[in-house]
Amino acid sequence: MRVDRIGLRTWLLAVLAGWALLVWLLALAGMGGRIAPVAPDPARMQRLPALPPPPPERIGPLGQYAEIGARPLFSENRRPQPFVIAGAGEGEAGGASFDFVLSSVLLTPSVRLAILQPSAGGEPVRVREGEAPKGAESWRLVSLEPRAAVFVGPEGERRLELRLFDGRGGQAPAPQPPVVTETVERPGPQGPAEVDPGTGGAAKPEPAPTPAPATAAAPTITPEQQMEAIRRRIEARRAQLRAEALRQQQQTPPPVPAPKPDAQNR
Repeated sequence: MRVDRIGLRTWLLAVLAGWALLVWLLALAGMGGRIAPVAPDPARMQRLPALPPPPPERIGPLGQYAEIGARPLFSENRRPQPFVIAGAGEGEAGGASFDFVLSSVLLTPSVRLAILQPSAGGEPVRVREGEAPKGAESWRLVSLEPRAAVFVGPEGERRLELRLFDGRGGQAPAPQPPVVTETVERPGPQGPAEVDPGTGGAAKPEPAPTPAPATAAAPTITPEQQMEAIRRRIEARRAQLRAEALRQQQQTPPPVPAPKPDAQNR
């Protein structure tokens, strides 16, 4: 093997092997076996720093702070003042007064809803059972009835009755002009007849009074029956629309296909 053909990697491996062999020979000769610990010398040892004396206790007994509660520092007259701490999640809206009127109640198997109207006017507020109305978050709707709603808040329990029209606050109807009629005595079994002065005195026989038909008491309809009636009306209307669409399709004639040109006429 020629020396000029030896690569760099071979030279590195050879150097590493020679260094390992040298260390092994030195270890056999006793290298590292004569190391011994140094004898302790008090003159060379450094002293530890001395700690400063602890300061006196700054916080005294609890009794000496009673004067702070009797004379508050941040009060102008140095007298205790009453204060209220708002709970978590309560703000200006939560502390607002509860001033609503119950305008509607919706009771279904899946939805229980109350619609409130602010007494001062404004947009209606929808509140589900178990939730709080917007603008009065500290009041919660706990129960609903067909004509009432019960809320619970900081002031206790409040029951709102359904608002009904009492005849106040509306515009009175315009008065109607009186109708002038004249009564003319005429012999006969029909009795007196009314004469309209505008028709030249022609007498009109007065019709016999007919007895008013007896009106039966309106049956009480539950919300479930109302929902069922509305569902039947919707189904009937859909069936009617489908029938009309089918009738229009039957009346519309099918499109006539265009005649194909004869191959012989080309």
